Amino acid sequence: MDSNPFMHTGNFVDLLSQQSISFANYEDISTLSSSQLPSLHRDDVGERRERKTWTPTDDILVISSWLNTSKDPVVSNEQKAGTFWKRVAACFNASPKAAGGEERTPNNCKQRWHKINDLVCKFCGAYEAATREKTSGCNENDVLKRAHEIYHNNLKKKFTLEHAWKELRNDQKWCEVASARNEGSSKKRKWEDAEVSSASQPSESKRPAGVKASKARGKATVAEEALTNGFQSMWDIKQKDLEVKERLSKMKILESIIAKTEPLAEYEEAFKKKLISGVKCHGVEHCVTGSSLTESTVEWSNQTFDKFSNAYGDQEKEKKRRKQRAYFERNREEGDLRLWNDYFSDTPTYPPNLFRRRFRMNKHLFMHIVQRLSNEVQFFQPKKDALGRVSLSPLQKCTAAIRILAYGNAADAVDEYLRLGATTTRSCLEHFVDGIISLFGEEYLRRPTPADLQRLLDIGEYRGFPGMVGSIDCMHWEWKNCPTAWKGQYTRGSGKPTIVLEAVASYDLWIWHAFFGPPGTLNDINVLDRSPVFDDIINGQAPQVTYSVNGREYHLAYYLTDGIYPKWATFIQSIPLPQGPKAVLFAQRQEVVRKDVERAFGVLQARFAIVRNPTLLWDKEKISNIIRACIILHNMIVEDERDGYTQYDTSIFVEGETSRSSEVDFSVNFATKGYMND
Repeated sequence: MDSNPFMHTGNFVDLLSQQSISFANYEDISTLSSSQLPSLHRDDVGERRERKTWTPTDDILVISSWLNTSKDPVVSNEQKAGTFWKRVAACFNASPKAAGGEERTPNNCKQRWHKINDLVCKFCGAYEAATREKTSGCNENDVLKRAHEIYHNNLKKKFTLEHAWKELRNDQKWCEVASARNEGSSKKRKWEDAEVSSASQPSESKRPAGVKASKARGKATVAEEALTNGFQSMWDIKQKDLEVKERLSKMKILESIIAKTEPLAEYEEAFKKKLISGVKCHGVEHCVTGSSLTESTVEWSNQTFDKFSNAYGDQEKEKKRRKQRAYFERNREEGDLRLWNDYFSDTPTYPPNLFRRRFRMNKHLFMHIVQRLSNEVQFFQPKKDALGRVSLSPLQKCTAAIRILAYGNAADAVDEYLRLGATTTRSCLEHFVDGIISLFGEEYLRRPTPADLQRLLDIGEYRGFPGMVGSIDCMHWEWKNCPTAWKGQYTRGSGKPTIVLEAVASYDLWIWHAFFGPPGTLNDINVLDRSPVFDDIINGQAPQVTYSVNGREYHLAYYLTDGIYPKWATFIQSIPLPQGPKAVLFAQRQEVVRKDVERAFGVLQARFAIVRNPTLLWDKEKISNIIRACIILHNMIVEDERDGYTQYDTSIFVEGETSRSSEVDFSVNFATKGYMND
C-alpha cells in the first residue's frame, strides 16, 4: 500500500513554537507623546515591523468606503464578511485621495473601521450626556468641550477622532446600525457614570418590513395568539377552581369550630366571626349546593389543563428537536484511501486514459494544481481536530470540485465515493475556483506576450490570413435560478434568461480574451460596446505589429468575425454572396478559420458540463468565478496537450529559417496581466 503524502501533517505544538507572535497596543501611536511611549530595548526595535499610520484623510476614506458599500442596493445585503471587506478595501484603494499612499488590505480596513466605530459610539454617549447637562447660555462648542471631558473622565484617554464623529453623527445608515447594535447586545459596556448612555443618536425611522417578512410575521402572530388565548382560558378556569377549593376549606373549618361543645377562646371567636362574614359575602347556599358541581368541575379542569400543558410541552420539544443538525459518520479516511488506490498510487486501479477522461486533464497537471493549492491556500491544507483526527485530504477536496465542474452534477453526487456532504462539496467548489483564479489567473488569463503574438501572426500567415491573431464571438450560458426581478433583462427570444460570454480564441483553442456578465438580451454588437477588448489599442498599450498584404504595409492586427459585427479595420468578415472564384475561395477560407472560437466554446462546454448545463446558482459573482476558473483550467490543459493535437509545427517559423511578412516590435514593453473582465 502506498503512503499518501497529503495525509501527514506537522505537529501543532511545533508549529506554534516556530511562530513568534507579538501583541501590540492598538491605540493610535500618533496621539501619544514621547513620554507616554513604552520603553523598548534596542534589540527589539530592529525586529519590530513598522506600523501603518492612519491620517484623518485615511479615516474619512475608510468611513466613506464603508458607507458606500453598505448602501449599495445590489450587493450590500446577503454577502460574506470577507467579500464585504474586500469591496471596502477596493473602494478605499481606488479613491484618488489614496493615490500615492500605502495600499490597505481588507484586514487593515476592517480593524481600523471597528476601532473608529467603537470610539465614536462611546463619544456619542458622552455627547448625549453633555447635551442633557446643557444650561442656558451654552453654545455648541461648550457642549462639545463638555463631551470631551466626560469621555476623558470615563475612559482615561483623549478622544482624537472628532473628524470621524462629525462624518458619522448625521448619517442615517450608521445611526441605524449603531442603534441596532446597542439594543440587541446582551453584554452592554457599563460606564462608570450612570448618566452616560451608549446610544449613538436618537432613534431614526426604521426601514419597514418587506412583503414576505410581514406575511410570515402575521402568520406567526396568529398562531402565537391562538396558543396564548388557549393557555389563558385554561389558566382562568384553574384560578376559579382554586378559589372554590379555598371557600370549601373555609366552610369545613367553620363547621369544625361550630361543632365544638366547650367554650371558645377569644381568637377562635374572632376567627369564627371572620369566616361567617366571608361566607355571607359569597353566599352560603351557593357554596353548599355547588360543592358537588365544583368537584366535577375541578376534576375536568385538571384533566384539560394537564392535556394542554403536555401538548404545549410536546410542541416545544419538537421545535428543539428540529433545530438539531443531523450528523453522519462518513468514514472520510476510507474515502481518501479508496481515491488514492484508484488513481494516485504506483499501481492504480484505473489507467491514465480513464484518469484523463474523468478528471479532464493528465495526472501530472492535476497533481501540480493540488500541490499549489495545498501549499498556498489554507482551506486545502490538512488539519487535525481536537481529537487528533485528520481532516479531509487535499485530494478529496480537489477531486470533488473537479467532478462537479466536469460532470455538472448535484453537490451530493460525490458523497458515496469521496465521503463529502453536499455543504462541504459546495465549500470545496467555491474555494477551489477562488484558488485557481488567484494562483493561475495571472499566467493563464494573460494578454498575448510579444512571443505569443509573433507565433499567432506566423500561424495566421501560414493559414492565408497575415495579421490575423484570432477570432471573436459570443456564447450564452443559461441562468436557471435568475432572480425574478432580473428575468426581463436577461431573457432573450428563447424565453430563458442567459448570461453572455465574449471570447477571443486562437488556432490551438487558447482563449486570450474573455468578457463575461452582459445580460442575454444584448446581441454581439451591444456586448462589443461594453467589452474592453480594444482598451489596449485606445490606451496605447498594444504592441507594434507590422505585416504586408498585396505589397501594402499595415500596422493593426485584426480578428475574424461573422456578419453581425461592424465593418471596422480590426474585423475581417466573410463575403455574404461571393461572386467569382476568388470571392468564393476567400469566403470559404474565412469561414473555416473563423470556427476557431466556435470550437473553443464547444470544447469548453464538453470539457466542463457545468458550463453546458443551466447554472443553478443565485449569486452572479459566484457564476463569474466558475466561468473564469473553467477558462483558466481550459488554457492549462491546452498548454499541456497543445503539441498532441495541433496541425502546425511552430518550429518552422524560427527566425532565420523563413521569410515572414508579419513582425512584432519586441522593444516595446506592455502589460500582460489579467485579461478576464466582468
